[in-house]
Amino acid sequence: MALETYAISRPDGMGGGTNDFAASGSTGDTSGLELDWRVHIQNIEIMYIRKTQYKPSDGTVDFNYIEANYTIECSREHIWITASGGDFFKPHILELKSDSATGGLGLSGSIRTKHLGYFQREVRRGDVESQERGNDTMVACRLPGAYNAVFDTSTTVNSTIFDICEAAKSISCPTFELAFLDL
Repeated sequence: MALETYAISRPDGMGGGTNDFAASGSTGDTSGLELDWRVHIQNIEIMYIRKTQYKPSDGTVDFNYIEANYTIECSREHIWITASGGDFFKPHILELKSDSATGGLGLSGSIRTKHLGYFQREVRRGDVESQERGNDTMVACRLPGAYNAVFDTSTTVNSTIFDICEAAKSISCPTFELAFLDL
């Protein structure tokens, strides 16, 4: 099986004309070559408050839920750089700050990016540059009755954060990569 190569030249016409490189970034030796790289960077910031829904019939507590406002963004750019190796990945790490004593979401707080999600690889045919940013409010983590901290612990946080991120992606930022999240 022959390794397919493509000749490329810098879009600005500068440099040595063409460089040959392997069609997929991690199979060929591309060290020291200037190539077009696709860089994917993502970020999300969430602030939330827990609310209570009352029954209209008698005014008693029906359920509680998280109302979350988020800003989500993702950038996919093509840049011309010299790189010494192949693909590079850095997970997207989030940090929770809440008023909970149990490590849960509590009654209010924020979830912010501690380290941006980052992925770099060679540009492939069909790749497009894009920048998306969205802001919206959504509901998550519905629990029956009044809020009870026993059901809101560090063991239940990740699924709620993932639910919020998944909803934000589907509503506002389709290029956001859930697989990059390190929860």
